Amino acid sequence: MPFIRSVRVAYPGTSNEHVVEVRYSATTTGPLRAGTREAVHAAIRRGERFRTFDEVTHNQADVIARVSPRGTRYIATVANGRETDNLLHLPRH
Repeated sequence: MPFIRSVRVAYPGTSNEHVVEVRYSATTTGPLRAGTREAVHAAIRRGERFRTFDEVTHNQADVIARVSPRGTRYIATVANGRETDNLLHLPRH
């Protein structure tokens, strides 16, 4: 299962819809690969499971594919009441 470990966001970078690229690895410590938001969204829709992984806190959360009311495809963590495992709390690249 891929672990998303960092994100690149477009300005202003305040919502999950601003994520444009993620870096992820097959394990929590493996080499990083880059993927677009659209590619990860499509992989999740095909049934691949992604999780976030914060290298400092080791917090993890499942990532899901969503579509905004405007039709923008984006990815977000499953709502669990913990902001610390949110995509936007991961390191920026």
